[in-house]
Amino acid sequence: MANSFRSSISILIITIFFIIVFFKLFFLQIVEGDKYKRISQNNFLREAIIPSPRGTIYDRNGLKISYSRPMVNLYLKNSSKANSLQLISKLKNNNISLSQINLDNIFDKINNSFLSQRILIKKDLSIEDIYIIDTKFSSYENIELISDYLRVYPHNEVGSHLVGHLTSNNKKDAIYGNLLSNRKGAVGIERDQDDELSGTVGAEYFFVDSRGDEVSFENLNYSYDEIEKGKDIHTTIDIELQKIIYKSLDKLNGAVMVTNVNSGEVLSIVSKPGFDPNLFSKPISSKRWKKIKDSPDKPFLNRAFLVSNPPGSIIKIVTAVAGLEEKKVSKDTTFYCPGSTKIGNREFRCWLRGGHGNVNVSKALVTSCDVYFYKLGLRLGINKFSEWLSKFGVGELHEDFPFKQRLGTIPSKNFINKYLDGNFYNGDLANVSIGQGYLTLNVLQAHKMISIIANNGEFVKFRLYKNQKIVKDKLLEIDEKNLQEIKKGLEGVVNDREGTGFQARVDNKVAGKTGTAQVISKDSKKYGYGKFKNHGWFTAYYPSDKPEIAITVFAEHGDSGGRAGGPIIKQIISYYKKNYMENDDQL
Repeated sequence: MANSFRSSISILIITIFFIIVFFKLFFLQIVEGDKYKRISQNNFLREAIIPSPRGTIYDRNGLKISYSRPMVNLYLKNSSKANSLQLISKLKNNNISLSQINLDNIFDKINNSFLSQRILIKKDLSIEDIYIIDTKFSSYENIELISDYLRVYPHNEVGSHLVGHLTSNNKKDAIYGNLLSNRKGAVGIERDQDDELSGTVGAEYFFVDSRGDEVSFENLNYSYDEIEKGKDIHTTIDIELQKIIYKSLDKLNGAVMVTNVNSGEVLSIVSKPGFDPNLFSKPISSKRWKKIKDSPDKPFLNRAFLVSNPPGSIIKIVTAVAGLEEKKVSKDTTFYCPGSTKIGNREFRCWLRGGHGNVNVSKALVTSCDVYFYKLGLRLGINKFSEWLSKFGVGELHEDFPFKQRLGTIPSKNFINKYLDGNFYNGDLANVSIGQGYLTLNVLQAHKMISIIANNGEFVKFRLYKNQKIVKDKLLEIDEKNLQEIKKGLEGVVNDREGTGFQARVDNKVAGKTGTAQVISKDSKKYGYGKFKNHGWFTAYYPSDKPEIAITVFAEHGDSGGRAGGPIIKQIISYYKKNYMENDDQL
């Protein structure tokens, strides 16, 4: 009985299944047959991509520093070479202007016998262009008007290295046909936050006939995938300060960095010369690209992170701290500077030919006395000195910072053995003690050094985005008395009568250190001329009694740190006082 019952149930289920299939086939072939017959005859399904806007990048005050603007572009698709040339000719005859550069680019791409990928004919059409194409070319299936988004950088070269630019996305271009909104971040914040900034394209299917005209069928809807706008990014950058700094560099090339020492927020990172990132939001000719790339000013070079140079006298901060902490000198120890000192068989000169007389550590910082630091470096020895350079972050990667970095060199024991065959002499040590010779660093590392001093040995990691957490690290345990002696010297650099940084003086509350890095030996006849001018450094913090910001200036061939960097620092502090202190606006 049980087996008979189960057999009956199975037969019933199978019978019901076939009845459902039969009625479904009847409905499709008999009831809806005419409609699907019309669909199958000379019609096909087309996919339409709906571009999505990239997220906006804002400065700390809500000003846009990168955003996407809607636009309409003209594309050519699914066309033979002959037909493509014919269509282009018709477009021109109907007053659709096409530049010769665009035409040359188009002809390069249509060497293939048939085009399956969209080719951009003209970008950012005017209202007049759209009207002409819509009225006179609507029946051409090979011509498409597509909404798109153009990346816009309203401040041009001012933030080019920091914000970055876009590059073509070959993977998506192969599918969607060179939509400008598909471009990816190439460098800077655009690259670092590319996953957040990139939106999700939408798409829909629709039927077209053999002429490319859309065919409508009742109860058929092939829409899918809503577009999703990219996320906005809020940075800590003050774009107005960025513009002031870029302008203040005037004819100088170089880099400037400004941060809040208590929060680590980056207010500005300027590298000059810059480039116009708007050029990379759309196709750029190889000729124009090569012209920019081969420029002798190297506008693509980020001088804040990818240039490593001798630091000159700003490194005397580290030499002084190391000497005091290692008890090689005290605050009262003096060395006599007659204008030079003999090391081995060579005379090592001070920058002041007449000498500085008897100087202690704070006075040596104020006057930037080379002889004092030659002698202090020899007392320290290269191993101890290299250890202290590492403690200040010289020669090390700054993690969690979205830029490639050239780390520079520290003449450590490993470096000496690997590159100098173990040969390192007292003259070499004297040179690195004043920031010359085998010692190099970048702006980021110099800025970390002054930030540690301003924060009494504590380092707050630099951060570019408002949603990043404040991370503090007690890097150095510096004796309070020693630290105060260093700070006394740094205040004197700007405010004392003999100070080398007097051109940065604002209100007796600026503290810092100037530096001059030799490009060529002083013994050369070419020294100090043209491309052989010294590089200038100036690193500072403000206000000296309760530091809030740190500033580092690197002026390429700026002759001296005081002359090149002092006026720039003065402008930065004046802006900061007006916008962050006098109005009680806190970071």
